[in-house]
Amino acid sequence: MSTDTSEKRFQEHIINYLLSTGYQRRKSHNYDKTACIDPEITLQFIMETQLEQWEQLQRVYGEDATKKFFHRLISELERKGTIYLLRNGFHEAGAHFKLFYPKPNNNRNPDLFMKFESNIFSVIDELQYHERKKDRLDIVIFINGLPILTIELKNTFTQGVEKAMDQYRKDRDPNEKLFQRCLVHFAMSDEKIYMTTKLEGEHTRFLPFNKGLENPPLKNDYKTSYLYNDILQVNKLSRLINNFIFVEKNVRTGNETVIFPRYHQLECVDRLLDESVPGQNYLIQHSPGSGKTKTISWLAHGLLNKFDSFDKRIYDMVIVVSDRRVIDRQLQDQIKAIERRIGIVEKIDRDSHQLAEALKTGSNIVVTTLQKFPFVMEEVRDLPKRKYAVIIDEAHSSQSGSLARKMKQVLSVKSLEEAALIDDVSNDVQMELLHEIESFRDLKNVSFFAFTATPKNKTLEMFGTRNEYGEYRPFHVYSMKQAIKEGFILDVLRNYISYKTYFNLIKTVEEDPEFEEKKAKRVLRKFVEEHPHSIRKKTEIMADHFMNSTIHKIGGRARAMVVTRSRLHAVQYKKTFDKYIREMNYPIKTLVAFTGTVKHDGEEYTETSMNDIPPSKSIENAFEEDPYRILIVANKYQTGFDQPLLHTMYVDKPLNGIAAVQTLNRVNRIMKNKNDTFILDFANKPETIQKAFEPYYETTCLEEGTDPHKLYELADVLFDFGIFDRFVVDKFVMAYKNGDPQPVLHSILYPIRNLFTKLSVEEQVKFKKALRRYQNIYSYLSQLIPFSDVDLEKLYIFNKFLNKKLPTINNPLPFSILEDVDIESYKIEEKGVVDIRLKGGGLIPPISESAGNFTEDVKERLSQIIAEINETYGTNFSEDEMVYISQVKNKLKSNDELVEKIEKNPPENVKAIFGDHFKDAMLEMLEKNTDLFKKVMDDEKIRESLEEALFESVYREIKGKP
Repeated sequence: MSTDTSEKRFQEHIINYLLSTGYQRRKSHNYDKTACIDPEITLQFIMETQLEQWEQLQRVYGEDATKKFFHRLISELERKGTIYLLRNGFHEAGAHFKLFYPKPNNNRNPDLFMKFESNIFSVIDELQYHERKKDRLDIVIFINGLPILTIELKNTFTQGVEKAMDQYRKDRDPNEKLFQRCLVHFAMSDEKIYMTTKLEGEHTRFLPFNKGLENPPLKNDYKTSYLYNDILQVNKLSRLINNFIFVEKNVRTGNETVIFPRYHQLECVDRLLDESVPGQNYLIQHSPGSGKTKTISWLAHGLLNKFDSFDKRIYDMVIVVSDRRVIDRQLQDQIKAIERRIGIVEKIDRDSHQLAEALKTGSNIVVTTLQKFPFVMEEVRDLPKRKYAVIIDEAHSSQSGSLARKMKQVLSVKSLEEAALIDDVSNDVQMELLHEIESFRDLKNVSFFAFTATPKNKTLEMFGTRNEYGEYRPFHVYSMKQAIKEGFILDVLRNYISYKTYFNLIKTVEEDPEFEEKKAKRVLRKFVEEHPHSIRKKTEIMADHFMNSTIHKIGGRARAMVVTRSRLHAVQYKKTFDKYIREMNYPIKTLVAFTGTVKHDGEEYTETSMNDIPPSKSIENAFEEDPYRILIVANKYQTGFDQPLLHTMYVDKPLNGIAAVQTLNRVNRIMKNKNDTFILDFANKPETIQKAFEPYYETTCLEEGTDPHKLYELADVLFDFGIFDRFVVDKFVMAYKNGDPQPVLHSILYPIRNLFTKLSVEEQVKFKKALRRYQNIYSYLSQLIPFSDVDLEKLYIFNKFLNKKLPTINNPLPFSILEDVDIESYKIEEKGVVDIRLKGGGLIPPISESAGNFTEDVKERLSQIIAEINETYGTNFSEDEMVYISQVKNKLKSNDELVEKIEKNPPENVKAIFGDHFKDAMLEMLEKNTDLFKKVMDDEKIRESLEEALFESVYREIKGKP
């Protein structure tokens, strides 16, 4: 007998498992379609658990008691919702009826366990919830007769999970009471699970509810069996209702949304609550987009209600350390929504006396700031009989701590280079916080729960869990890769481009007659030939790029950030941007952000004096309003700045390690109509950025040097499949642009869809891959180059709609939060694209015992080094060119500013600014020997080797070393 591979068999397997663990099986006829409950079960629960209350109702209403009870129950459900009634019950005629008894978290009242066991968990399969026979749901779960969740099942032997989501979106009426009453809806296959708490037709947003990007295979069970053998089990479901699910209200719109935890949030909190003990530390590495604020809120609430075997609290107080005001507000709102109690969360915002009193006598949740953290630890050290759980939200504020306060002093500098050296001091609050914690790390009455997206080696050592190999690992991980793949953040490296690549790309296009030469290209070329590090020229590049591309993004609302090397650089950029914007009559304004006062050339500059905004308005609020479109920063807003409108970043500051990850990730937030991001980097090499992201990112593609000719090749590939031609493309685009009715557009695409289905599966995959590749390359290049080829734009528009019309193949990723965006990562294998594939997790090396001193290697004389460069790179510098290189060296030796720096600073400091002087000296060779200039400056390896050789030679000779 062959295996039953039907969806029905999958359904029966789930039902049988639930029945074996305490559920009752009910039938569709038991369900009251009008009341949207199973009234028989509800009444049975009330009679068995609250007979006295029922008798009170009968004394008032007599034979009408049942009718009055259900009338009040249904009206309260309509008015307050399911989660409220499950937690609070309702009153009628002097009687208070509970509709659910949660499982107690301690043994102080044994009767509560008996009441918990009296709850009736039931399931109806193939529930016909409407008179129409087609309106059936595969599985509906009830608690005490109230429906709480629905499941639409699919089996990948027949259909994928995306079909289940389609059914919810297209075949389920969002106005149906059942869907409004239930707390969550699951689209489930044997491979994947997605969930939503609100049906909104075609706009229904499904979130992944999987154990990772892929659910791990199980030998004798379905991959998704965790839903019914864990999540839907009586104990877990009780915890979800009592401690997790809540209603969140949008302050601006007033709309209410049921919040159900994503799988990684639930798993993280459950594991911490099960395993945490005082005196142990825990590191949680959760990427942006993980919903960290809610995870912290759930954890704080759970730790406060964690009891030991003697029914005593494990932790007397939970302390949340954060500089984000949203933590305090959401903690209060969420815990009030769960417990219906006021005053659980106390905000410490007055003085140290208030904090000391709270720590000594309080037993709730305290939210305090990073600045007060040292005082907190001093207090708890002196209170060993009390136990504390300290949750540390990642140190976001770049203005916190003693180091930041020192940076606010008035500085007077002579040059941009000197400003860069001064401002390059690491303003790292996280390290300051770690230093404070280290002195208290052995306290047996304190547990630290540290949340971060980018743990440093010190963070891992202090909070990480050590495995059998001696490695320190996070206790729980939700990676950047998973957040990107699941659509919760954007991939900032997808459209990352270095200045060199940007220029080379523009130059390639200039030589291509099919593209129109624009002013931005001429400016860019002039910028390279004249002075690559001129603030004026870089400003022109950035402003022109913003006006040509970025300003049209996110429905015309996009913003950009300029990351500068120092406060003085920020001041200079602000002045230069404003001047150029006036010259070009651009309809935008800039803002600048830096700490303290910058004193330069007899003038004093502050944020307030330079920004054209009212004193009462913050920079963050002004940046959301027109005409403020570009924010210029120096150290501020590079971390912890969550502005979804931020689309483009221009980087003119050396970045590496965590600083690079945190800075570039400012643009990764999602919002409606935000389909991509863009980063133009003047100061860093792609391999440096790659190395920085590697430990936290897992896998990514750095798109570098994409050849515009690939668009024409891909267009030919698409036409060669023979399912549409240029005539059809023109016809569709004309109809679309003319605003023809939707049926007209569908009628053009239907024949193409039919031809596509007749292709072999292999050909279908190739076609879709080529189509996606075309769309991505065009979208990418259109940010850089104003295309003059209308046919390419037409094909892009046509493909956008055709891709939606084509059927799916091999169950591709079905989830996308973003409108009209294929969030599935892709790999272009042509030459020039860097494909990074990490081997396992990103291992961070331990902290070096040395301070990283400059190493004096034995160097050859200049002529020998140049000969070696010739041999290595085949450059074949001539004798005349050797003379010019010697002149460059002499120019450097006669540079008074450079000589002064060499005489007063160690080599590692001089090396930070030597590159600028080297480029200045090389520029003087441009008119004397253009070929030599291009030979050196066009090849990065040759330029770096020559710069290194000249640095060693000049430094030695000025220092008087042999």
